[in-house]
Amino acid sequence: MATPPTDAGTGRGLRDRPLGRVAILLVVLVVALLVAKTCGSTEPDVSSEQAIEIAREEVGFDGPGVQIRNVPRGFERRMWVVDLYTGSARNPGRCRQVEIDADSGQVLRVRAC
Repeated sequence: MATPPTDAGTGRGLRDRPLGRVAILLVVLVVALLVAKTCGSTEPDVSSEQAIEIAREEVGFDGPGVQIRNVPRGFERRMWVVDLYTGSARNPGRCRQVEIDADSGQVLRVRAC
């Protein structure tokens, strides 16, 4: 009668060991992070100066006060939010907020602040 083969003398594979599983998971996470960072560019095509000019043309007044922010819009898109106002920032006389797509320069929304 033949004896069945045994696993004695052979080592467990990397994926069968707890430490090996952790190492494989870390490698997969690092690769996913690198792919995510290199695929999506967050650098806007429209500069902050261009966004301010677009906002001024849209609202029709040249307020001396300007505040601008680049905020995320979804996972891969960004937009400029430009506030144009007269008076002080804490107590503006006239204020308009313009949202501009940071890639295309398209005005998304204009509202009073």
